[in-house]
Amino acid sequence: MRNLPKSLATFEKWLAIHPVDGDRLYTGFAVRYQVARFCEYLYSNPWPHGNPLRESDARDGAVNAYRTYLQTFDTPAATIHSILASLDHFFLFLGMGAARAAAEDPGPALGVLNRSSSR
Repeated sequence: MRNLPKSLATFEKWLAIHPVDGDRLYTGFAVRYQVARFCEYLYSNPWPHGNPLRESDARDGAVNAYRTYLQTFDTPAATIHSILASLDHFFLFLGMGAARAAAEDPGPALGVLNRSSSR
């Protein structure tokens, strides 16, 4: 993904066709917002173990590091789970599938597309 702003704009169009269950009221606003925050995190904290937007192992490591980052601010577990569901939706758009989360399960959140869904 060489042009992140263009990719996010394309994701926004894709999201209109493939909404996240539970986010329809906001027409993807929450998902777009959380994905943009994650991309800002990656920009400020480059992942040293590969490209998280292209490599599944790097994706999993970066997502788990982002979860830890959110926990440092006492973000509620349910909120973190919703954020991770938004990121999974973005990774589905990228054709990578959902991230493999660390062992903990923060609880219920927004729904995600079936793992076999694609662009």
